[in-house]
Amino acid sequence: MNASSHLERVASLGCCVCKRIGHGYVPAQVHHVAEGSGLRSDWAVVGLCPEHHTGEAGFHKRGKQFLIQFRVPGESEYGLLVWLIEDMAKEQ
Repeated sequence: MNASSHLERVASLGCCVCKRIGHGYVPAQVHHVAEGSGLRSDWAVVGLCPEHHTGEAGFHKRGKQFLIQFRVPGESEYGLLVWLIEDMAKEQ
């Protein structure tokens, strides 16, 4: 699998937050997981809907508060990758 295929697969899984708050499948954008202005990898990505990505309730607007509110594992952006792994395992 190449990085482009991985990005498409992650996006096709839908928003990882919406699934966990009972909204089911909601189309997602790809969010690159990295600390601060660190390097981004197309392999370290998760699916977030527009509202949970860049909207008023989104990670880019709320940062740490977003992680706390949605109980992301470890209250870390990297915890979103835990959710991705769980979602990918369910698709197997």
